[in-house]
Amino acid sequence: MSQDVGRVFETCKPTTLTFDCYGTLIDWESGACRALRHIYGYPQSRVTDADLIDLFLQNDARIIRENDFPYSNVLSRVAQSVAKTLGVMSDPGLEALFAHSVSRWPPFEETNACLAWLARRYRLAIISNIDDQLLSQTIAQFPVRFDALVTSEQTQSYKPDPIIFDRAVELIGEHPSRIIHIAEGRCEATPARALGMRSIWVNRSPRSDDGSKAEPDAIVANLTEIVEAVS
Repeated sequence: MSQDVGRVFETCKPTTLTFDCYGTLIDWESGACRALRHIYGYPQSRVTDADLIDLFLQNDARIIRENDFPYSNVLSRVAQSVAKTLGVMSDPGLEALFAHSVSRWPPFEETNACLAWLARRYRLAIISNIDDQLLSQTIAQFPVRFDALVTSEQTQSYKPDPIIFDRAVELIGEHPSRIIHIAEGRCEATPARALGMRSIWVNRSPRSDDGSKAEPDAIVANLTEIVEAVS
């Protein structure tokens, strides 16, 4: 566990915790793999989960750079591109099925218990590169109410663009110095800290290191380490 987490909370005395959703609260990798295999029938013998995730990430990053909104469009195009790479037929119906599978992607094992514990002590918010409708369906899996939900659909921007963080601070109505942003994407530390927020990087896997030079205030492997640090 990072020894910095408790110190971050002690010095910041936060009123609000903001979370990235997919990758931090939701296990998007297993959810996306299961959905792609179910919809397109990709066999393990032909393409591994790791290869599917790599294909997803490569195409997702490329399409996001085109500023395509809403994110459900991005997901549909990702499904189309993955199918083309693997030589499998696709169509708009299958691509839409994949985009709407997001609401069934599962939370990480510790997510709900940790959210429930944190919600008794702090206001909670989500900042996510997602559509409003897909996020509203996803959060039905969580046992807590969020005080603010900020999406790329609302701001027409994708993290780590600072615009979406500006909108979050505006909606939360709290000074940024009293907010801690918790995210699986290391790059999110830069816009959060530029605003005066503190940042915790949830380094769940090697893919969590996006090559960014961002310097979070603390690093943890999962949400349990945050709860343990402030208990």
